[in-house]
Amino acid sequence: MDATQDATHTPAQPRGIADSADGTPIAWSRVGAGPDLVMVHSVGVSRATTPQPTLAAALAEHFTVWTYDRRGKGESGDAEAYDVQREVEDLTAIVELASGPVTVYGFSSGATLSLIAAAAGAPIERLALLEPPLFADPDPAHRFRAEGERRLVEGPEVLHQWFMTEVVGVPEEVLAELPPVSDETLRDAASLLHELTFLPGTPAQRFASVRQPILLIASDSTAPDIHTWGRELEAAMPDARMAVLPGEWHGVDDATLTRAISDFATA
Repeated sequence: MDATQDATHTPAQPRGIADSADGTPIAWSRVGAGPDLVMVHSVGVSRATTPQPTLAAALAEHFTVWTYDRRGKGESGDAEAYDVQREVEDLTAIVELASGPVTVYGFSSGATLSLIAAAAGAPIERLALLEPPLFADPDPAHRFRAEGERRLVEGPEVLHQWFMTEVVGVPEEVLAELPPVSDETLRDAASLLHELTFLPGTPAQRFASVRQPILLIASDSTAPDIHTWGRELEAAMPDARMAVLPGEWHGVDDATLTRAISDFATA
């Protein structure tokens, strides 16, 4: 693994590239001081397009925060064929940049990916996970992904709209309040197929071997399925607990989230 710092950025907020195990370049940033924490973003977004744009700065009051662009997004590279194990290796490459034990914070499908990485043996000390989705039914014929590929042929806008409404199930009133989809998000739309590959076949019991301390966070105003999945994960893993916090649909504000993660990671 190779990590290089971009000299055009200040030492206070270094950025660089980590080479994943298959040679794919993974772009990262670091901010703050204290115990190490790695953020794993949700579906289809980069460090620049994340729906939690100010969370890293809030967490940096308590942690050394590492953020990175998952493969196929932002400034990171990609491989011709997708395999979730490559994403496990990407996360491992970022974790190995840290100087000490690492807490991983994952949001939405990034939280599910974090669980997959922990189950695969990634060197993670503990996990704080905001609303991981579970898709219990496997998809051995990859019909889920094939439908996404068909939508992508029709255009990235079509794929993005279908994913948000039919896969994620964003309520109409929430969709109406979202800003227009950015050109960068549409450029990375093909990466939505990654989630369509690794999410099917993720029942809670799949993660029963994950023994790290885990904080499962959910908003009190989120979709009911999120609470169900959280309770299933809490029951399946030996050192997991769930916290329902004040929030909105699929989200908790930075201050509340930072306080919960800091209390958990430093207990």
